[in-house]
Order: sequence, then C-alpha cells, then structure tokens
Amino acid sequence: MEKVPAGILLAGILVPRPKTLANILFRFFPPPQIFTNALLSNQDITALIRDTEPHERALFSVPPPPPPPTNIAPEPKSSSSRRQTVFNVTSGEVAPASGPNGRAPRRNTAVAAVLGAELHSQVRKTESGRGEIDVGVLLKGAEKLNAVYPVQGVPERIRGLRNRYAQLKESVKRHEQKVQKQTRELEKMNRVDEFESGGEEIQQEMEEPSEIEVTDEDLKREEQEIRELERNKRALEERVTGMERDLGGLLR
Repeated sequence: MEKVPAGILLAGILVPRPKTLANILFRFFPPPQIFTNALLSNQDITALIRDTEPHERALFSVPPPPPPPTNIAPEPKSSSSRRQTVFNVTSGEVAPASGPNGRAPRRNTAVAAVLGAELHSQVRKTESGRGEIDVGVLLKGAEKLNAVYPVQGVPERIRGLRNRYAQLKESVKRHEQKVQKQTRELEKMNRVDEFESGGEEIQQEMEEPSEIEVTDEDLKREEQEIRELERNKRALEERVTGMERDLGGLLR
C-alpha cells in the first residue's frame, strides 16, 4: 500500500476552507424574534407578559427554598439510573436532578406564593397535626387565596366560620372558668367534710370512758405498794422527830 504524502492530505483539507468560510459569511440569518432574548437569558416570565393578573403571577412564582437541614441523613442508593429533570421557574433553567433519587419539584408552589413564606409555614404546621389546629390561621389563608382566586360565596362562608369560631372560643373559655370554679368549691367542701369527720371522731374518743381491766394480782400489788409507802412515811416522820430533838438540845 502506497503512502500518500502529507502535503496532498493537507491540500485536500485546506482547499475547501475558503469556500466554506465564504458561504458562512454571506449566509442570511433572520433577525432575533420577540422571545429570542427571553429564551437565551434568565428573565422572569411574568416580566415578558403585559397586564398580568395576581393569580397569573402566582402560577409562575416560586417561594424561596427553606434553609437546608443541619444534619442530612444519607439517602439509600437506588438501582434505578433514570434521569430526572427539575424545572426552575424563576431562573428559567432546566437541570437534571442531583442524583438518581433527586427530589421532585415541590407542589402547591402557587399557593405558597400567594400565602407568603410565613403564613404558608403556619398553615403547613396546622395541617400536619403536630400541634393545635389554629382556625384563625386557616381562615386568614383562605381569605388571601380567595383574594387571588375569587370563588363566589367563599367570603360569606369565611365570615360565618369566623363568627362561629369566635362564639365557640368564648363558650369554651366560659365553660373552663365554670369548671375551675366548681373544682375550687368541691375542694372546699371536701376540706369541710374532713374537718367535721375528724372533730366527730375526737369527740367520740373523749366521750367514751376508758375501760381498764383490773385483776386480783393488781389489787394485791397496789396494797403492798401502799403499805411500803406508809412504812417509808413513818420512817421519815421518825427521822424528822429525831432531828427536831437534836436541834432542841443544841439550842439549849
């Protein structure tokens, strides 16, 4: 097989180049259309639409993402290698997910944009059932949503529910006060009953005569002790009489 000289190969490559450059130079390209710049740059889509309504802007608005957690648990690896695409509405970018188990786009972004970050988080906490259900927060969120997406009859229902909630709240407060009052009265009655029952027991103990069983041996023992006391008394009297005689002799 004969070797082709390098000069011939380069000539075959370089000869068509001027013709190709001339074709590119004199080729007609259409001017940019109305949305060309919008497709090439990261702009808010609502800025390209004139006279947008609030609900239309809410559809293309995404609330700021929550702060990342401090401790992120490692997600289990999946055998699926299917590509998942996430659309970023605010920046106009389309990017694959960070891995095979990338999270799907968040739902209810339009609702979150209408409610705002703070009110939306309060509504989510109320819906999760972790704490007490805050009816006021839910009604406030319903009002804001109805202001953007008006539905006939909803304002009247919200006012009725708010009045009903205020009545029930006042009724619950009144019943709680009544229960506390009755609890205090019951405690007082229990203390009075305990005092009266204790006084009756003391009075019964005082009225009941003390019954002591006395046997013959106890009587004999008591008689012997009395005789010994009498002997001791006579002995002491004799000693006192002797001391008086001795003192009388000294005085003389």
